[in-house]
Amino acid sequence: MAKSSTHIFLFSLISIAAFMAVSDGWLGKYTHIYIKNGLDKGTPLTVHCKSKDDDLGVHVLKYDEEYKFQFEPNFFQNTLFFCGFTWDSKLHKFDIYNQGVHENMCKPDCKWSITRDHPCMFNFETKKYDICRDQYY
Repeated sequence: MAKSSTHIFLFSLISIAAFMAVSDGWLGKYTHIYIKNGLDKGTPLTVHCKSKDDDLGVHVLKYDEEYKFQFEPNFFQNTLFFCGFTWDSKLHKFDIYNQGVHENMCKPDCKWSITRDHPCMFNFETKKYDICRDQYY
């Protein structure tokens, strides 16, 4: 009888852990990426983001409009999402999330404003988009 109780307990424990992993992500550590059209009024921004495994499709943002996606960074610390940004018929590319670079900065949110000169990340301390990268590639 004791063996049966142990099996039921272990099965219940595993079931609860599996339910938590599916419902909240493994340990609830989803990262949310927000991409804002920070160009000028009247200039639409076309966004196309991908990872090695996922193509998030094409989204067209009006000025000041935002696109959001979420994911769970992987266990191996190598999650990478890269995006193509098109405006004025010219393509610009940028790694919107590189786990080795952005993991500690994006807990749980990464907010980006795409400007003509460079992408800028939202600084939660200053409440401004003032963490800017050098340029697109």
